[in-house]
Amino acid sequence: MIWVCFAASGPGQLAIIEWKTNSQDYQQILQDNVRVSVRQLKLKRGWVMQQDNDPKHLSKSIAQWLQKNKVRFLEWPSRSPDLNPIEMLWNDLKRAIHRRQYEYVRICKS
Repeated sequence: MIWVCFAASGPGQLAIIEWKTNSQDYQQILQDNVRVSVRQLKLKRGWVMQQDNDPKHLSKSIAQWLQKNKVRFLEWPSRSPDLNPIEMLWNDLKRAIHRRQYEYVRICKS
């Protein structure tokens, strides 16, 4: 599994997770990656975090962590693909990988 964040200014930190996570694991992922990404992306104070509605993202412990760390987040309805930019990014990534594999096959066959 991959945890990744991005903003209009580009991609932030990427974390590879090799186990099934719970809310405590997710809290550690946020702790290790959110502030680093905010600095990398040069976000201003008004940034707002958006995450999908995975149950561990909505847990009380995560809500407390976000509040304690003064992270503002966007609440939005579940199953709203229009509001889920990560789905569009994954789609773009899949297409780019497919194109690259095709180009690699073409180069190898030449």
